[in-house]
Amino acid sequence: MMTGKQTQFVTIMSRVTLAGLILLLAASGAAAQRKPRKSVVTPPPAPTVTPEELKELSDAASQSRETLIASSQTYRDSLERLLELQKQDEARAQALVEKRKQLLELGVIAKRELTESEQALAGAREKSAETIKLIEDVDNLVAEVRTAEELAKMPPPMPSEPVRSTGLLIRYVGTSRWSLGDFGKVDAFFRLSFKKPLPVSALGQTATHNHLGFDHREAIDVAVHPDSEEGQALINYLRTQGISFIAIRGAIAGSATGAHIHIGPPSRRLVVAPLTSR
Repeated sequence: MMTGKQTQFVTIMSRVTLAGLILLLAASGAAAQRKPRKSVVTPPPAPTVTPEELKELSDAASQSRETLIASSQTYRDSLERLLELQKQDEARAQALVEKRKQLLELGVIAKRELTESEQALAGAREKSAETIKLIEDVDNLVAEVRTAEELAKMPPPMPSEPVRSTGLLIRYVGTSRWSLGDFGKVDAFFRLSFKKPLPVSALGQTATHNHLGFDHREAIDVAVHPDSEEGQALINYLRTQGISFIAIRGAIAGSATGAHIHIGPPSRRLVVAPLTSR
């Protein structure tokens, strides 16, 4: 049994322990009520652009497009001059082939000489075809530059109305994710419909796009007029598949020059590339 002093000591310790517990609970409650304050971050003020600055930017963009078009025309003129010379070489090669055919029939020359002249003619024709292709590429690019001007004037497409049309172009913004890897299914549709491969004039980035500083890496140009039977069939197919495209009727409204269907995102300017004559 505890003595009186022991009992008194236990009672005092119990009171001290109870008081300490009460203080501890009170401190915990106060700490729980004090929530850490969130630091308020003031966003930086939005940059303001004055109407004068907007006009300067618009004028600069317009000048850039006009400079590109002028440079493209200079490049095209040099290609036309080159093509004229190549056509002359081609005509001379053709005449030599005809002459050697006659000489071979007479037994004057060996078969090898005729074969050499035929190979030279094939090479001349190939060079001419390459230059013609470059001229077509320039025409298509100029058409896309003009198209960019038209697109800038058009309101952004809405999900409920993904098609925009002017006299120069038809723009469709599809919901499908497009990449060059999807080329096969478009080509397969065209082959089944028209028994020939898709007439692609530019598959991704080309030398002409590099030369004139345009980004065409995820796009395809198809050499069909949008208003032709093939063009209408291709446009309808692209829309059913949700594939974005720009159908361009020409570099100038009413003109067939540069007419094609551009599949994929619009081409964007990369850099201003210096142009040199070939």
